[in-house]
Amino acid sequence: MGAACSQKEVEDDEPGQDEVQQEDDAEPEQQEDPKALRKWVLEPGKKMTVMMFGMTGAGKSALGNLMADMSIFQSGDDTASVTNLDSIMKFEAEDKSLVLLDTIGLGDTEIDQDKVVANIRDVALSAPNGVDCLFYVMRNARVTDDAISRLIYVTEYLWGDDSLLNLYIVVTNAARYAKNRADADDWIKRQVEINWRFKHIFGIVGNNLNRFIFIDNPDPDSGEQLIEERREASHEAVFKVLCQHPRDAVPPFTQAMMKQVAEMTKVEREALDEKEKEVQRLQDEVSKKTNASAKKKGKKVMSALEQSGPKTQADETLELYLKQAKEDLIKAERTMKAKLDQVKSDKNFQEQARKQAESATLRFSRDFKDKEGEKAQAAGRAISALSRRLFSGPSSSAKNTAALAEAAAPAETEKPTEEQLKAILNKVRTSVNDTPANIYTSLGGWVGAGALSPMVFTKFILTHAPSTSRQQIGALWWRADTNSDGQVDLTEFKDFFKNHVEAAAA
Repeated sequence: MGAACSQKEVEDDEPGQDEVQQEDDAEPEQQEDPKALRKWVLEPGKKMTVMMFGMTGAGKSALGNLMADMSIFQSGDDTASVTNLDSIMKFEAEDKSLVLLDTIGLGDTEIDQDKVVANIRDVALSAPNGVDCLFYVMRNARVTDDAISRLIYVTEYLWGDDSLLNLYIVVTNAARYAKNRADADDWIKRQVEINWRFKHIFGIVGNNLNRFIFIDNPDPDSGEQLIEERREASHEAVFKVLCQHPRDAVPPFTQAMMKQVAEMTKVEREALDEKEKEVQRLQDEVSKKTNASAKKKGKKVMSALEQSGPKTQADETLELYLKQAKEDLIKAERTMKAKLDQVKSDKNFQEQARKQAESATLRFSRDFKDKEGEKAQAAGRAISALSRRLFSGPSSSAKNTAALAEAAAPAETEKPTEEQLKAILNKVRTSVNDTPANIYTSLGGWVGAGALSPMVFTKFILTHAPSTSRQQIGALWWRADTNSDGQVDLTEFKDFFKNHVEAAAA
């Protein structure tokens, strides 16, 4: 798999197992929880970080609740699992498999510069190690000028082109397309033909149909039919993408502010990581003992609390170690929170966030204000809202504004250019001296079930073009993994050579 995940398979009970359990327990048969049958499950401790953004009303909160398996994003209250910042709500799964960030303010009808500054600051504080997947959430409806201009501003100016490698489009309220992928792909193609806004969206995900996720996520309290089944299907669709996301080939999206927070909190983060790993190690040990005990008794696996029978001295000692490790983890989390609060109030940090926001808005205004064309027309409202405070404050005289506009630099990392990628592919072409099929086999792939992982693909590119950046490898990966399933099979590898490596000579 591309991301760290486990692919569960449902197996039949061993012969005689039901009879043994019924005889021992004499309990009525209970219907199995659908969640226990999930195929796509993220691996504990790997912290797949997902940030959701989109216009107000697109369904971000409902999507977040679906992914978290609990209603947390509507309440707006701090809970044990959710942290509220000014412009970000952050959820972290108990097993540390998933971190969810829900943006606040960027999708408001009236966006302003203060909200942009808050977003830059809070994203950096919430994800100092970067964001693995960006989910642009949109309803199954017409794309408006506000929506497309906001998407262009956020991805291409505020976060930079580099973020596009991590971008997926989540279409909500899409019951029909969630059930039938062929219909969904036809719908995408039709929208691209008739709507320039949608065509732009399609283009920024590399014209890749498989980077669209369709979900049917009805409100649990709506009274609609088959709610649980439909929600479960949507949950599986989302987590399949997360499990197949190529983390070893596509680096997390990061910004200068994130790197600054990472450096300022390095000691606290390392201590926290150590405590989290220790808790996970002990929990795994408890789970192994529980499963082994259940199997020995011929019973289905149950939690430690459900297991009967006397505890051994070793069991009690392990539980004490786990209890102490959890207490140490809580202390480390408190220390980390205090450090993040300190960073948030740091004047230099606040100034850097303000400058980055100003730079993004000035470049956006420079490229679209008073210009001709559909995108410029769509951007007008956003430019007006963003510029209102920027160009009217006491520190924004005509002289200062001109200086800022002249100094406005592009994002620190840019999307790899076609020229750069062609040069890399040319290096690959000139240094290999075998057929794609033989190269594929030498890398560990074979006809049938075998396929190349993102890590193997990355090593292959670096072997022939050592100076290739992670962003460039990510761009090449998306050209090779055409069905976005987190691996490259033989057909895809041959097509990659034919359509890209060999074509680089032209």
